[in-house]
Amino acid sequence: MNAPRLLALAAAALAAFSCAFAAPAPAEPAPSFSSSWLHNPSFEPSDEDPSVGTLTLSLGKDPTPIRYFEVPAATWDAFQNAESPGAFYSANIRQQYERQYGPARAERYDAPFPLECSVDALCAFNEECEDVVIRAIDQSTTSIFIAAYAFTRTRIAAAVVRAKERGVHVELKMDVNQAKHPGAQRILAMFKEHGIPCTLIHTAGEFSAMHNKFMVFDLRWVVTGSYNFTTQAQVSNWENLVFLDSPALADYYRQAFLAITSDDP
Repeated sequence: MNAPRLLALAAAALAAFSCAFAAPAPAEPAPSFSSSWLHNPSFEPSDEDPSVGTLTLSLGKDPTPIRYFEVPAATWDAFQNAESPGAFYSANIRQQYERQYGPARAERYDAPFPLECSVDALCAFNEECEDVVIRAIDQSTTSIFIAAYAFTRTRIAAAVVRAKERGVHVELKMDVNQAKHPGAQRILAMFKEHGIPCTLIHTAGEFSAMHNKFMVFDLRWVVTGSYNFTTQAQVSNWENLVFLDSPALADYYRQAFLAITSDDP
């Protein structure tokens, strides 16, 4: 076979090879999105299950993104193609999926590594919880740091005041929305009267909260659990509480207490 013939065959083979491995054609563009109060929607499929993913958008004049989790890809497709995206969002997305307003807490604050240590612990449940809390308050001699989602229980508040009166340093941080409760207002007035500082914590997002429930005593003991410092928790709820004896753990919880700050309004 002469050289020109060989060159022609080689060129044809190379062309066929290039076509076989050429980049795929670009995907069809997504349908145009138009809404006067929904902005910048996007969808990121889950690596584990592409049939669901995270839908991100912003509302009105607020540029802060809101993320909705575990949204079916089919819902995203219907959302994009809806005649009224706003109406579809209100009916099929807004209340149906877990959501996060703005960056995650871990994106705003450096979380310390989990602490591993051995502790002596006492467990309490339901109506037993209050006595454990009050006993811990009454035995404290130097400091009490309180992180409270809700605080309406007068007996616990009275124990805190007794601690303050015998010279114990006391600080309280509490969820700003729960502080509006009439029972909480009475507690806060009592604390103010006795010079106990309280910082009300605002968290960004409609359903977010300062949800901690713990106390740190003398940088040695901690009480924590589901138990809020409320009458509802004491008499009506299923609750749990643990009392932990560990200076290392107490210091860790104090660091967590100091890190609690309000989000930007």
